[in-house]
Amino acid sequence: MSFTATAPGKIIIAGEHFVVHGSYALAAAIDRGSTVHASPSSHPVIVSKSLGLVADLDGKVPDRLRPLAKTLTATLGWLNESRGVKCELESNIPISAGLGSSAAGSVALVAAASAALGYSLKPNEIFDLAMVSERMIHGNPSGIDPAVATYGGVMLFSRGAPHKPVQIKKPTGFIIGFSGVDRSTSKMIHRFSESQTSHPSTFRALVRSSSVFAENAAKALSEGDLNSLAAIMNFNHAILSSLGVSSPALDSLVEAALDAGCLGAKLTGGGGGGCIIALPPADRADTSLTLLRRSAAEAWISKIPQAGVKVWRSGD
Repeated sequence: MSFTATAPGKIIIAGEHFVVHGSYALAAAIDRGSTVHASPSSHPVIVSKSLGLVADLDGKVPDRLRPLAKTLTATLGWLNESRGVKCELESNIPISAGLGSSAAGSVALVAAASAALGYSLKPNEIFDLAMVSERMIHGNPSGIDPAVATYGGVMLFSRGAPHKPVQIKKPTGFIIGFSGVDRSTSKMIHRFSESQTSHPSTFRALVRSSSVFAENAAKALSEGDLNSLAAIMNFNHAILSSLGVSSPALDSLVEAALDAGCLGAKLTGGGGGGCIIALPPADRADTSLTLLRRSAAEAWISKIPQAGVKVWRSGD
């Protein structure tokens, strides 16, 4: 029988990069993600419709599908399964844009493949198996992307600790603006981490400060205090830019978002390209979006919170 799973992408509202070094980050699932259709097969195969690639795990595996192939191999090993499974993957998240497309694909793959073989994995098992590909892609990931893809909602995340769900009084809309420039998260993580070498005490202080800002951002979002949340976002972007993980394209998009009437704007994810998020006043969200679309390769409004991974039987 066949099963389908979907998993969301993510935005980081405050605390990216610092989270790799132990601070809290505030993250949320978005309304775009990855979908995997899985069914039993004579051998394990992954078909990526978005990339136009096929990986036969008993034969040739394209480089871009190696992380997913390793995740599927790990999943079959965890289940102690010798049967194969065919997984067809599609996504509506821009690739290499800092929105967690790889994690969403891995989470959906694990959930769909295991279900197609008759298993129902616990969320923590899905997360652990999805981390296999994250480590291949990003080198030293915090785990925040697969955590959001698995559990959904809004969360305070700290590496190696249980995530803390954040309850918000009413849905909040964030504008997501894609610069059209892709980037390597692993390279940005390395560049950011280099800044601790010259001024280690200052760097540690910034990690602690970022954690406090993330907690305050969670409180502001929970209470609907958008002005305070926006202030933290603006300051967060300035710090990340000063540490070399923004880019001219992202800085220009932030400027355009603020000029369009948004209260706050910042890069989200790895930086160096990819996306920004912007927080518009509720009464002019559509106007701000229209204006920002003049500068962005793509832009849309995503309401938060959104659900995490979902799996269902889709046919025989």
